Amino acid sequence: MRYSETRKLLGTEIEIAVISEDPLTDGRIAAVFDFFVSVEAEFSRFREDSALSLLNAHKKATVSKRFLELLSVSKNMYRLTDGFFNPLVSVAKLGYGHSFEEGNFVTVNGSVNTDFHAVKTEGDTVTLEPGQSLDFGGIAKGWAVDRASDMLRMYGYDDFFVNAGGDIYASGTNGSLDRGWVIGIENPFTQEIFTSLVLRDSAIATSWSYKRNWEIGRKKRHHIVNPKTSENENSIVSVTLISPDCAKCDGFTKSVFNAPVSEWLRIIEQNGMEGFIFTSIGELLYTRWLWEKYDLDFPETVAY
Repeated sequence: MRYSETRKLLGTEIEIAVISEDPLTDGRIAAVFDFFVSVEAEFSRFREDSALSLLNAHKKATVSKRFLELLSVSKNMYRLTDGFFNPLVSVAKLGYGHSFEEGNFVTVNGSVNTDFHAVKTEGDTVTLEPGQSLDFGGIAKGWAVDRASDMLRMYGYDDFFVNAGGDIYASGTNGSLDRGWVIGIENPFTQEIFTSLVLRDSAIATSWSYKRNWEIGRKKRHHIVNPKTSENENSIVSVTLISPDCAKCDGFTKSVFNAPVSEWLRIIEQNGMEGFIFTSIGELLYTRWLWEKYDLDFPETVAY
């Protein structure tokens, strides 16, 4: 039997599906959604009372164990990507200071300190330097999908699917397909599904510049900020990555977006991932073993 529910949280739609004959499954899915609610309450930069907002406002705060965990995951991602992932970037400086649905895009003045090494942790206390504000938007959804998957495993489920706005973990099978879960891949130029892959016991995530974008003073902006320039890079339209961990997929997609062209595939392959990139000129680039592992047949280029 398939249990499935979708709710709007974390600024997106979250879908949880579980294949089970356990009559307690509905209640357990509800408990996982409660977890996502608590993540939003703690880490939302749009809520003044969130732990994240309070730390950013006062520059020093006592935080929870999972706050420290997410900070640690972010620091590791910062190290692995040579700084191309950095939660100290300011999307607000480029106009994204309020919830996207509000449509109120106004640039914010002021200096931004992106020295992640300067963020201090002593026990359960985190201290930021002047000009620093944390934003876990580049990795929190993927991290939350991983933790939600851990909860479902703890309940004894092997066959389930967690999707937080394209940050996905697929475990086991979907009940009708022994190989796993079928994931549709969107073409960023047409926004239609152009191919699919079968995922089992793996995560997949996509970052894109064509959905959350806006315009200020006739200049187009999007939500992926290069921490080394504090600007948007536009050579890539979307990046999709596959690995065992959704947080890893989530963080590395932003890193690839911001890295130089010569680094794109190296970053992906040297960190044990598979994936593909749509460039702004219509090229489709993909890792060496992607088609073999996931039975895909991508064209070399997609021109529009």
